[in-house]
Amino acid sequence: MPNPHIRLLDGDTINQIAAGEVVERPASIVKELIENAIDAKATTITVEISSNRKEVTRIRIIDDGCGIPTEEVSLAFSPHATSKIQTAEDLNTCRTLGFRGEALASIAAIAYVTMVTRSKGEDAGTHLIISGGEILENRATGAPTGTTLTVEEIFFTTPARRKFLKSLATELSRISSVIEVFSLLYPELTFRYLLNGQEKSTSHGTRTLGEVLRALRPDEAAQMIQVSGEENGISLEGYISHPELIRQNTQRILVAVNGRMIVSSRISGAIRSGYGTLIPSHSFPVAVLKINLDPARVDANIHPTKREIRISDEPEFLRFIVTRVKEALQGQDLSHSGISIKSELHLVADDQENQSPGLIYRTSETPAQRVCEATLAGYRTTARQLRRTRLLMEPTGAEEESLFPPLKYIGQVAATYLLASNSSGDLILIDQHAAHERIRYDQLKREQKEGTLSQELLVPIVLQLSTSEVHLLSEIRSDLEKEGFHLEPFGKDTWCVRSVPVVLGRCEDPDAIKEIISSALVGGQENRMSESVSRMVACRGAVKAGVILTPEQGEEIISQLSRTSEPYTCPHGRPTIISFTRSKLEELFRRR
Repeated sequence: MPNPHIRLLDGDTINQIAAGEVVERPASIVKELIENAIDAKATTITVEISSNRKEVTRIRIIDDGCGIPTEEVSLAFSPHATSKIQTAEDLNTCRTLGFRGEALASIAAIAYVTMVTRSKGEDAGTHLIISGGEILENRATGAPTGTTLTVEEIFFTTPARRKFLKSLATELSRISSVIEVFSLLYPELTFRYLLNGQEKSTSHGTRTLGEVLRALRPDEAAQMIQVSGEENGISLEGYISHPELIRQNTQRILVAVNGRMIVSSRISGAIRSGYGTLIPSHSFPVAVLKINLDPARVDANIHPTKREIRISDEPEFLRFIVTRVKEALQGQDLSHSGISIKSELHLVADDQENQSPGLIYRTSETPAQRVCEATLAGYRTTARQLRRTRLLMEPTGAEEESLFPPLKYIGQVAATYLLASNSSGDLILIDQHAAHERIRYDQLKREQKEGTLSQELLVPIVLQLSTSEVHLLSEIRSDLEKEGFHLEPFGKDTWCVRSVPVVLGRCEDPDAIKEIISSALVGGQENRMSESVSRMVACRGAVKAGVILTPEQGEEIISQLSRTSEPYTCPHGRPTIISFTRSKLEELFRRR
């Protein structure tokens, strides 16, 4: 039973609570210690990670910053001890990454910590060992200027915390992401990352953000657009992606405010709003933005990890971001890569006799009736997509009788919904993308049973991955292979895709793999990863919303949908079909 009397908590309990807020996982330790090194004016920061087969066993951060004076070393591990601020008023002018004085105390409360540090101007440094918050050793030692901090036996005082950690690959991926973020946000600094003694990445200082972006993300850098601007005391610089480079989540949006990496759905939404209709709804660009404004307008003291902030006059701040993004996109060549419209038309003309009747509309001699070139290109793309699913969706004679009613195709609304009617006179609306997604999903499952899942690519796709993605790929590789992707290492941080699922058809876009990996990063590979990949593959390449179809193409989608196992929902659970009964229509028109 809880004690009904109010009393002060003891120091150990306070430290454990603080540690639970600040130190969520090994990557949290890396983040806090890198921030301390940056605040100490370091120019070179080395991150050394050691691991066994199951978990991270040691974290060592080495910096060449100003170091800690001998008399202040033990004080640095006391709760709320900080050199960043002195009074509450300093919170309004604080430009350092840390200021709460919780990081070192929280880390020392749950691990075995060794610090070697020497302040500039001192003849000797300090060697301090602290375990579970208790100082075990404090002596003088020779050391270069700067600080080396080693963290071992992580969570040994809170063993229950370990069960909440993810797999080793996931934890290493998160650490790599932290280092990558700091390398991008502080291109003037040198960051070295070593894993079990092997150098994984190095970001040399004195570079620009663009140079670091090209070094760390060469596959994305070519599609990035520079953005900058200044207004009413707010300045912004960085890069946003071409509308062709999008993700299904905000994983690739990095935003720093006054040098501090933050997470904000409102800022991500503002970046997305700047694209308007250039990218699909529910999609997000890739972005790396550094924003600076008066610290008095920023409240970073609302979350223990400082990853969330509050900004005064936020509507003006968000409008500034939207405007800068719009301006950066204006005047850019925003056409998507791939076969041009003229090339598509040339192919249509050359290949008319090989097409099924009615799949391609011929242009009329009357200019007012001529079908636009983009629509013709869309017809051909859709025809190719439906051919991929047509063969394996043909009836085999072994299926059970379908409960799907015979439908008569009527037309298309908003280039997204197919209209049809049944024998009872009911009006049927079909979401063309959700329907074809269900068709592709069923085809993928049939291929898995029949052993025809993969098709080898004539020209393998080479993927340049970030270090964090490489860690993750080692974890989900077997799941990808179950779905028909066959990948092989092809050099440092590079993988070669040799086979893809048959249902993908001609897979010429490496973003198909990148999106699957990105989705796994957010959703976690432990929760039915294989099923998640299947759904992603089904969605990728399905007939999209907003694509104009010929009557024959609309009829074929309905025909293929009727042969699926669950024609009334897509793999994600969204409805494919909505019906309006005849009696409901009569009620709407007040006929009854």
